[in-house]
Amino acid sequence: MRVRAMLVLFLSLAAITWISYPVAASSSIVPLQTDDGKDPINLIWTGYAPSWWVAQNLAGWDNTAYCSTPKTIDGAMPNSDLEHVDPDGFACLGPRDHVRIWDMGYSPVFGTWSIGAVHHDELDCNPLCHHVVDSWENAERDVRQAFASVSATQSLGNYTLGNAGYYQDVYNDGNATLVVLKPPQTTYFITFDEEGLVTGTLWSVTLDGSTLSSTTSTIGFAEPNGRYPYSITPVSGYDLSSQEGIVSVNGSAVTELLSFVPSTRPDFMIGSTPSTLTAHLGETAMSTIDVTAMNGLSGNVTLSESTMPPSSRISCSLGPVEVLVTSSSSSKLSCTADGVGSYNVTVTAGYNTDSRSVTHTTTVSITFALPEADFTITTLSSAPVETGKHAVSTITITPVNGFTGQVRLTVQAPSNVSCGATSPDIIETSGNATLSCSSILPGTYEVIITATSGSRIHTQTLSITVNEEEIPDDNTSSSLILGLPPTIIYGILGGAIVAILAAGSAVANRTSKKLPNGKFSVKDCFASRLEHRSRS
Repeated sequence: MRVRAMLVLFLSLAAITWISYPVAASSSIVPLQTDDGKDPINLIWTGYAPSWWVAQNLAGWDNTAYCSTPKTIDGAMPNSDLEHVDPDGFACLGPRDHVRIWDMGYSPVFGTWSIGAVHHDELDCNPLCHHVVDSWENAERDVRQAFASVSATQSLGNYTLGNAGYYQDVYNDGNATLVVLKPPQTTYFITFDEEGLVTGTLWSVTLDGSTLSSTTSTIGFAEPNGRYPYSITPVSGYDLSSQEGIVSVNGSAVTELLSFVPSTRPDFMIGSTPSTLTAHLGETAMSTIDVTAMNGLSGNVTLSESTMPPSSRISCSLGPVEVLVTSSSSSKLSCTADGVGSYNVTVTAGYNTDSRSVTHTTTVSITFALPEADFTITTLSSAPVETGKHAVSTITITPVNGFTGQVRLTVQAPSNVSCGATSPDIIETSGNATLSCSSILPGTYEVIITATSGSRIHTQTLSITVNEEEIPDDNTSSSLILGLPPTIIYGILGGAIVAILAAGSAVANRTSKKLPNGKFSVKDCFASRLEHRSRS
């Protein structure tokens, strides 16, 4: 009977540990893939499994939403977007496991449940950088192993979804991992209250391997019932009666009081400015390390640096590596990297004499990132034009650091300047556009061109000069006749006509006959003239 009972118990535990579900009617409520059809659903969490609880139990997985391509299910974005980088990989770039998790609410079948799509990918730059999926199954296995080691997991199993096939040219077998989670344990606050530190002093507590820091008088943790070891990080210039201890939680909150007293022994403080910085590959990240003497300390302090995680991709140096401290001194930390990633660089300062040794540290968090893809906008203004005429200018969009995408151009002109839309008004990645503007009023005007692509916005100003239309005067070369002004020509013609008339009158006087009354007739004048011509 006892053997039979033990056998039943063993089979029950086995069933809880691993359960396989065939296709069932309830599977119709489980989406099979993301809306774009590129990612299969291969993870299901049930029992008590809101996305925040799922993400909290994926220890070692970090947020990657900031560099993740948007994916939706029924139009909804994922509630959690996490990655687990391979040992030789880098955040965001990979190689890595990448999971997206969606809350599915409550159902009678699954309880409070979530679903996920997980894959393994790596960065491929040919020529533009993008992630390439190389496995669905291996990433699913890694998630399953992660939940196999957490206390919140009630059972692990398979759930056949029937979505087997190729996604992004990689095969998915159609069997999703099913994880049944238990609700979180009841936790109680563990509060460490300090007294004696100057307001704003940084201090830290490590409880059961987790470290929290604060510049206020309180540091708090939340833990279920149990016994937890703690330690207090030494604070420069202060003494503490005990640096470590054990706190017990038993169904209620616990408070530990820490009393710091100013130290009278010679000492020093070390700090870094800035303590957190970001640099692009190819740049040098720099921080100033300050060492300040306390209680009359005087002597040489030796500096050294170390990087976590250790990596050959980052190189740091200190200059100088030894400072003479009488009041305060400083050194410069300089770091470069040949690959993207985040690093904590710890600078250790040591003061050693025959009688005592003092060591303090400061940490600088450095992130090296790829230069952000962007674009530039330049303009070439038109030559000056006359009023009413069009000034045609050129706008050029140039990609930077691998930028691709649409750039929309808009125009803002003064009220007395008329401008059309740029042609074209949208540029794909790179190219030129033209802008035509005119004004009926002379002057120099500034037209603002705005180029927008997503959150990237750049502006450039065009200068347009409009001159008053020129009206030709009488003395311009275009109004000359035979190279002379019209007034002179008209004077010459007038004089010639007068001369001709005068000459004709003289001839008439010499050849005319007088009438009986002593006058000449016009007929006689002309007859005499004709007779004179025929004789000659």
